[in-house]
Amino acid sequence: MLTDNAKQEAMEAIQRLPDNVDFDEIVYRLYVLNKIRQGLKDVEESRGIPSEEIRREIEQW
Repeated sequence: MLTDNAKQEAMEAIQRLPDNVDFDEIVYRLYVLNKIRQGLKDVEESRGIPSEEIRREIEQW
C-alpha cells in the first residue's frame, strides 16, 4: 500500500475508516501512516540502528 503518492495513500486510508470516525482518529491514523512511511524510507536508506546493537542495549537494562 505504501506508494510515492502521499495524497492518494491518505485518501485510501481515510476511505477504509468507518463513516462515524471522528476527526482526531483520522488525524492520528494519518500521523501513524506517515511515521511508517518515514521508517521504511530510513531502512531503505540504511539509516537505522542494527538489531545487534539494539539487543546489546536491551541486555544492559
